[in-house]
Amino acid sequence: MIKKLRRELTLILLPFISLVFRTLGRTIRWQNRYDFERDRGKIYALWHGNALGLALFGMDRGIVVLVSRFRDGDIADGILKRLGFETVRGSTENGKEEKGGRTAILKLIELLKNGKNVAITVDGPKGPAYKVKEGVAFLAMKTKTKIIPACVKFEKFIRLNTWDNLIIPYPFTKGWLLVGKEIEVKESDDLKEKLKELEGELLRLESLSWGSPG
Repeated sequence: MIKKLRRELTLILLPFISLVFRTLGRTIRWQNRYDFERDRGKIYALWHGNALGLALFGMDRGIVVLVSRFRDGDIADGILKRLGFETVRGSTENGKEEKGGRTAILKLIELLKNGKNVAITVDGPKGPAYKVKEGVAFLAMKTKTKIIPACVKFEKFIRLNTWDNLIIPYPFTKGWLLVGKEIEVKESDDLKEKLKELEGELLRLESLSWGSPG
């Protein structure tokens, strides 16, 4: 009962929470820029714990974000839309019809083929943390697009004691976007090997120290 009331209160406060995040994002002193316009139909892959940082970096770029159909997904969906993202609800996990898996995959394929850039938390929505799930590789193979591993570093931040170790930056801190090697998935490729490659690249970015060029 308490959990339900807390969730309903959070939904009511979504406009205020979104404004707080938007304001926070505007205070961050980004040390580099990224030309999103040069990407057409690319997949940005990130850890769930980096989701807020990358959302603050990519506000108002029209990026499509995959959001789970779990109850917490309602909150994320509301915030992301207010930060200038488009959303698709569901999961990229194969065989998960109850999570909107098939519908989400088909919609993402359509959007990618139409040149939209899509962001996926590859260890979400419930973990385990830092383990890439297979949906992202399947999606890249079907659309013949490339996966761009991405990570954001902050000079000063809080790391929450949650399953994903969510990072929340301090206001006015310095921020740095790290982008890894693009990964292509062909039909002849071993998907498990590609998942290992992506996982390794994301872990490499995660391990880099502040201010590293990537």
